[in-house]
Amino acid sequence: MNDIREFLDQSEIMKRVRRISDDTSNDNGKDRISALPNDVLCSIVDLLSIRDAIHTSTLSRRWKNIYAHKSTLEFDWRDIISNDANTYTRGNVAIRNVRNFQRSIEAILASYLGTKLESFKVQCCFGNEHPRYFKGWINFAIAKGVRNLELAFSCDELSERTDWIAIDYYNFPTHLLPSGEGSNLRHVSLRTCKLRLDNIFTDRFSTLTSLVLCDAKFVGRVEPSMFSSCSKLESLTLERCYGFESLHFDNLDCLKMLVVKRCEGLRLIRLISVINLTTFHCIGDHAELQLRLGRVPNLKDVHLMLKRINVRSFYAWLEKLINPHYHTLIVAKCG
Repeated sequence: MNDIREFLDQSEIMKRVRRISDDTSNDNGKDRISALPNDVLCSIVDLLSIRDAIHTSTLSRRWKNIYAHKSTLEFDWRDIISNDANTYTRGNVAIRNVRNFQRSIEAILASYLGTKLESFKVQCCFGNEHPRYFKGWINFAIAKGVRNLELAFSCDELSERTDWIAIDYYNFPTHLLPSGEGSNLRHVSLRTCKLRLDNIFTDRFSTLTSLVLCDAKFVGRVEPSMFSSCSKLESLTLERCYGFESLHFDNLDCLKMLVVKRCEGLRLIRLISVINLTTFHCIGDHAELQLRLGRVPNLKDVHLMLKRINVRSFYAWLEKLINPHYHTLIVAKCG
């Protein structure tokens, strides 16, 4: 049934593109859409999924290789592999499904003709079992000057996960990311992986303006100020991350948005002289989690849910601390 729906969806898209092409034909029967410059056609293809973009190659000779210049590549395990293989528990992902997923991605990469890649996204559910595949895909994206890199090594809903021990966290090869100011990378999102805190981490993440870490384990020498080298960081999200007790975000002048949710073991968040911070969302699972805030004059959007908190007094304290023209201030006690 799903295959039928996919076929109908694809057919409908093709019909619409053909209809647009027919409607824009002039009296001589010329196809005005296909006559548009390559960069315009590539912008149209960028709005489609990879599957639908490939189908445009059947429209006409003009469209044959347009899809191969697509600047956004997104591969989702649930779209490529049948539904019965979506749920991951250690050892339960059939090797044939892994190979089908791998071949689907590498077939696209082998035919890729673009010179610059804006966004590269992969979501799968075989964790650290087949690391060589990911290294090749990461190298491809970096070689194409990717700006937005999103990699998820699990497909399950974290709120519904019951067996955390069974999850095989991917050892993320930070050294593969581009180094220093020559890097085009601006946004990174990682899910279900291990990150080693060392000089390589400090260097490779220093050029980012946006970072999302979900279900990440930090190993090595974890310092409270581990993000201090990320001086260009404007947005940071940490959700269900582990391996640290304190986080210090002092003097990060570019930071505008900070989200910290359900990071087990976290006892202290310190925000001092983060002058451009406008948004701070925090959900704390630890009963002893403390917040230390000072000199955050532009903070206007605050959502806090903590286990041990006097809501009334904490609300009054925050109201004096943040921007007097704040938009949202929510303080609640979570169970």
